[in-house]
Amino acid sequence: MTAAVQTLWAQLLATTLADAGVTRCVVSPGSRSTPLIAALASEPRLALVTLIDERAAAFFALGAARATEAPVALVCTSGTAAAHYLPAIIEASLAGVPLLAITADRPPELQDCGASQTIDQIKLYGGFVRGAIDLGAPSDGPGALRAVRRKVVQAITLALGPRPGPVHLEVPLRKPLEPAAPSTAAELALARTAAELAGAVAIAPPRLAPDPGAIHALAAAIAREPRGAIVAGALPVGFAAVRDALHDLAQRAGYPVIAEAGSQLRFASRRGTPIDHFDLIPTAELPDTRLVIQLGAEPVAAAWPAWSAALAAAGAQRWVLAGPTWQDPDAAAHGVILGDVARVIHALDRELAHAPPAAAERAFAAAWTVEDRAAAAVHRALEAHPRGEPAALRAAIAAVPEGAAIQIGNSLPIRVIDQVCASGGPARPVLTQRGAAGIDGLIASAAGATWSGRPVLLVLGDVSFAHDLGGLLAARVARAPLAILVIDNAGGQIFAGLPFARTDPGPAFERHWTTPPGVDPVAVAAALGLRATRADSPAAVAAAVAAALEIPGATVIHAPVPPSGARDVRRTVLETFAQRKP
Repeated sequence: MTAAVQTLWAQLLATTLADAGVTRCVVSPGSRSTPLIAALASEPRLALVTLIDERAAAFFALGAARATEAPVALVCTSGTAAAHYLPAIIEASLAGVPLLAITADRPPELQDCGASQTIDQIKLYGGFVRGAIDLGAPSDGPGALRAVRRKVVQAITLALGPRPGPVHLEVPLRKPLEPAAPSTAAELALARTAAELAGAVAIAPPRLAPDPGAIHALAAAIAREPRGAIVAGALPVGFAAVRDALHDLAQRAGYPVIAEAGSQLRFASRRGTPIDHFDLIPTAELPDTRLVIQLGAEPVAAAWPAWSAALAAAGAQRWVLAGPTWQDPDAAAHGVILGDVARVIHALDRELAHAPPAAAERAFAAAWTVEDRAAAAVHRALEAHPRGEPAALRAAIAAVPEGAAIQIGNSLPIRVIDQVCASGGPARPVLTQRGAAGIDGLIASAAGATWSGRPVLLVLGDVSFAHDLGGLLAARVARAPLAILVIDNAGGQIFAGLPFARTDPGPAFERHWTTPPGVDPVAVAAALGLRATRADSPAAVAAAVAAALEIPGATVIHAPVPPSGARDVRRTVLETFAQRKP
């Protein structure tokens, strides 16, 4: 193997990525990956961004792939660099986001012998990748070139379906690593072979088709049962295309729709009976529901487990439209339909169009007048606590214009937004990291999401912000306006609402659980060359978000709020319900 052969080999890899429709690559600097990055940089169809921190780079790629629903390639050098991809790969695996992790490596002769920057990278990501493909060290011959192209195409196909997710490409490389042009007759012949192999590649990943019999059984159950509801958890941005069909189904069945923020159903025009404040309605106040259709992942609402358990105890049916993976943690679902959720909804619409429920039965949705009481209670609670986290988040969401994306951090933000933000308004896609539900890499992934061309509002807490300070470097290469709203409630206040907090743990609780970071987001952002401002009221938050989403690049917005704001609003709403009891 010569340097020229290795160069041809790397160039074919880059060409194949572009031929197969990959347009974005996130790379990190290193020596062993030199042939790969040189080849990628020379391919005009690939847009490259370089981030020195592989962890941030992986989350950046995750955000770009989630927002565009197209595979994004990652490239790094050998050793622990590749290990930093793991958190983002776990999230991509559980959330079904297509990523292609291309890791350079030392060749076989340098393994297990103390060679510098060499670890065992085979199966590095375990079962979290859809496939782990070792390209093997570059070698001569047209057969080797054909194998490279075939394996790259296989990797992209695996990443796209039938269960979208990350794929690992392992690439051993030998010195010399510098690109070299072919000069010998054999090398020139190989270059001609590589040129002949190039050309557009049609990727046709298999799709998981839902079972027609299961769809027919669910349609029959809906037709028989007027007292039903649709509950939508986190779903990919592409689900927005099914919004109208879902509303048609709900109205035809007479079912209210409980849609959490990440479902793509919340922040857009809605028809029928939307239920926006489900998480604040006591289970005992909910109507007697006999059939629940769950879309996608389990809802994040704290009220969901109790209601789900009550439904099961009462003999109600719960059907889960699960997508490509099983979504039934309590093993209590009456039926789980695997396959594309959109296809299931369209099929249900067609079946029910021929045998719709009786018009009188559709009156069940009107029984959910408890939602009106909840909305009024939320309004009063926000008036009673006008400067708390819920009021700030409600103002921020309302300030996001049509077409801009909203990325919601885990822990308290996603829960509070679900509790207090009304549905409707202009259509805005919502991005969430609900696969593994961690606070990892939120800033970097939001920066990556701007590669979709949309402005992005990222809402996260102060602990999540401190956890991803390295992501601010990624934010500097945002491709569209990026507003980073830091809700500073002095630590992880979600822990203050857990039973452990009521055991009076003393000073250890703040030291080891809430862990207020004591970081000034404005100062940190300014030190890294980013715009930053402070917003001390909901009105100031709304104005800052609206302004930031009009300006290219990233803006950090520091919004200090009382630590107990979310708990105060929840308590006030529940007290309002309690006062209505005879």
